Amino acid sequence: MLDQVIFEEPWRGIHVSAYTDWYAYDPEDDSLLFMSLAGTEQGVKAISSAIIGHQTVSIRREGERGISVHGDPLTHFRVFSTKLPTGALHQVMVDTRFFETGTMEHFVVIPQGEELSRVLYSQVLSHLASPIVPQWAPWICRMLKRLELLKEKAGTLRVIEVWVDEATVDKIVSEGVRAGQISLDETGGTYAGNH
Repeated sequence: MLDQVIFEEPWRGIHVSAYTDWYAYDPEDDSLLFMSLAGTEQGVKAISSAIIGHQTVSIRREGERGISVHGDPLTHFRVFSTKLPTGALHQVMVDTRFFETGTMEHFVVIPQGEELSRVLYSQVLSHLASPIVPQWAPWICRMLKRLELLKEKAGTLRVIEVWVDEATVDKIVSEGVRAGQISLDETGGTYAGNH
């Protein structure tokens, strides 16, 4: 189902709209992280320009209360555009932090039907030099959430923000091994859970 995206400045006579199927935003400050837009060229470009200019747009789903999101002044977007066969413009706006590497902060898209811990392991944890096995990923995710280092974002696209590096994961794994929450058994098998 498509939601309507509206940018308006009534005092300047501006009211444009487009449609979105996928979007994600930070529920703590309503800053936009990702949006797929389609519609008239004028509407799509006006909305993406407003967001890049740190202005507020409304997202409205039929029969539900709308939400307001904005572009954060500290955020930069990559914008990808294409013309659809119908003549409509399709743009995807993506916060550049999705593309950054070498930092503690990671933004990860969790595809529909996929398990968060499995995706986080393949996209982030397995690339760290820390000694981690896939079976520990659900337990590590629970610990990251408990420490407020893993936060789910809001919207129709499932996105998480996770703050990790080798030192953080090494500390979590060491504490888990010492507490008996995770282990390698004598046969080379793994264990993650509660005793």
